[in-house]
Amino acid sequence: MDTQISGGGRRRLVDGLRGWVAAEAPAPAADDLAGLGPLEALFADRAVTEIIVNAPEQVHVEVDGRLRRSPVRFRDADHVLAVVQRLLSGTGRRIDEGAPLVDARLADGSRVNAVLPPVAVGSPLLTIRRPPRRRLGVDELIRLGALEPTAAAFLHAAVLGRCNILVAGGAGTGKTTLLAALCELVPPGQRLLLLEDVAEVAAEHPHLVRQQCRPPAPDGGREITLRDLVRNALRMRPDRLVVGEVRGLEAADMLAAMNTGHPGSMTTLHANSAADAVARLEAMLAMALPAVGGGTLRAWISSGLDVIVHCERDSGGSRRVAEVAALDSGEDGMPLLTTVCSRDAAGALRPAAELPHRCLARMRHHGVDFPDRLLLRRGAA
Repeated sequence: MDTQISGGGRRRLVDGLRGWVAAEAPAPAADDLAGLGPLEALFADRAVTEIIVNAPEQVHVEVDGRLRRSPVRFRDADHVLAVVQRLLSGTGRRIDEGAPLVDARLADGSRVNAVLPPVAVGSPLLTIRRPPRRRLGVDELIRLGALEPTAAAFLHAAVLGRCNILVAGGAGTGKTTLLAALCELVPPGQRLLLLEDVAEVAAEHPHLVRQQCRPPAPDGGREITLRDLVRNALRMRPDRLVVGEVRGLEAADMLAAMNTGHPGSMTTLHANSAADAVARLEAMLAMALPAVGGGTLRAWISSGLDVIVHCERDSGGSRRVAEVAALDSGEDGMPLLTTVCSRDAAGALRPAAELPHRCLARMRHHGVDFPDRLLLRRGAA
């Protein structure tokens, strides 16, 4: 039986319970009985994009890209735990002393991370990332200032030209939002396999197939890892693979797919710049393939990746694209990064250079003729 309750269904259940208890029953009492206790009001506020519980009396929310202290309070650590368990009900995920860390996705698309003592010191920790109020396509990202039209045109050409794209950045910088927007640029006749640790990428596409990992089951069912999903996906006739985020061994399988017959694939990882993304990817490959030398790994990266997009938050907390770089192979086969667009001193995303030959050649091979000289003209303006 599926016990997961949607956001609207939960609200109706709580409202019904309030009427049943008594006309004078306080709303918090019903929220505790059938809802999410102190978090009900935060879930109802669509301006709240993140909810963070550090302790019963320490609740923070993110609004407009900035964290602030919330007046919301829990009674004690047991109260926090009860709400965590209620959140996880129906998600297929569990948390207890034997498995004190959990990631889960709620019916409304919210992503939940929870940590229990003794791993968490003192009280359970809870982080909830709310989904965007609406899907943000490339045009909307331009309107919001996260992208500049020429950079957006280049990324659109890169997707249509089946360039392999890596979106990098820190936590909460908009990597997932941009990845979803890029997925929606894929031509509708191409089969797109989206693989995630926990389903989070809110993309719409007529030929999109989603899969997510599974933790070890209480009855002994084996764990399904992201690496399992990537390897299995290669047998599912994908035109493109999209991995929500690479963190470890699955990076080797993802890059192998990019190098062997699945052009136009995409993924994200945590990194501080385009150059740092290359270094971090090499470190992941070294963990997965310890017998392979660094030179070979770097050559593999340079031949497999075409475009790196770096996302950041500005000083005001707004998410934006900070840099777009194209990857080519140097004379020794090593990765050669060319900055296509970057932020100037005033914070504007400006074209910076001509495109490397390989990036243009791949686009043209797939019928996309991007006017690379446009970059120079716009950059000089």
